[in-house]
Amino acid sequence: MAVKAEYEKNGFDILRYAAALSVMLLHYSSYAMILSEKLPARAGAFMDKTREIALLFPGVVMLFAISGFLVSASFERAKTREEFFRRRVLRMYPELWICTAVNLAVVCLLVPELLDRSVILWLGTQILGIANTPDCLKDFATGSVNGALWTVFTEVQLYIVLGIVYPCLRKLKNIHWAAVLIGLAALNLACGEVVRDSAGMIPKLVERTCIPYALWFFIGVFCYRKRQEALPVLKTAFLPLLVVYLITESTESAGIRLPGYYTDIATGILLPLLVIGCAYCLPKVRWKVDLSYGMFLYHWILLNIIVHYDLMNRLPWYAGLLLFLAGSVGTAAISRRLNIFCQTMCRKFLKKTLAS
Repeated sequence: MAVKAEYEKNGFDILRYAAALSVMLLHYSSYAMILSEKLPARAGAFMDKTREIALLFPGVVMLFAISGFLVSASFERAKTREEFFRRRVLRMYPELWICTAVNLAVVCLLVPELLDRSVILWLGTQILGIANTPDCLKDFATGSVNGALWTVFTEVQLYIVLGIVYPCLRKLKNIHWAAVLIGLAALNLACGEVVRDSAGMIPKLVERTCIPYALWFFIGVFCYRKRQEALPVLKTAFLPLLVVYLITESTESAGIRLPGYYTDIATGILLPLLVIGCAYCLPKVRWKVDLSYGMFLYHWILLNIIVHYDLMNRLPWYAGLLLFLAGSVGTAAISRRLNIFCQTMCRKFLKKTLAS
């Protein structure tokens, strides 16, 4: 009981928001620097520094690592594999479907003249969480209906893999875990090489699979499985590890670019360890309301609205940024209330389906 109580003293709730904000600010600052016609020098420096920090601590890597750790705990709390999958479906999909409906309503209101039958195919892909932009909306705003959605489907793939292999992972010794993680690191590097020398569909297919991201996720799984040994070490070594991480990241400014997919391999290995160690250096925080997933889902819709109306140029730079942040949080809060209703309906449906 004492070990369990100690394990529950973490700041993952804080880090989930930090990761979501990292992704959001990276997207907003990138478009602001491209589209703003007369960005004041101070505002330009702020956006540039924001983007630099977001790239230094990539939110996607953080989210996958946190997810691997916490979803492993969820699997162990579930009484059966079916219960685990049911919980994952209820966690991911009802709010995604609400977001899809909101997204459809937005494009119908803003650019109804652009819509054609390709929207029907898009809606079909959204049911599963597959990232896709209909051809008719390629020229709308950012050119992507929801540019962050690709991570949802890769998360779902990793949940399926974890649900299948987790009983086997319980039996792995440290040497076996080392082999698994080295293999996943090799796959990440291989994916980086494949997309570097390829064009067309191959990079898109690699992006949509969970293979290049599995390393970050399963480092989280490993830290959970070996938490009694790993967490004290990661907590104690947090500051030295942070220093090593920052030194490693500084090599790019010196013209040294490490290989890897999405981010360099050093970031892909060190940042997940750093994030999990950080969670146990932070004070225990438990918020009843978690809006981080909703913020992640909706921020691109807000970004499209801002780009469509050219608000980055029509509004003061800080007003556009505040609108983006407040709109994402507010929409996520409203969506959460609708999501409670949707989850209730889904539970009833799943219960009847499984019973039959």
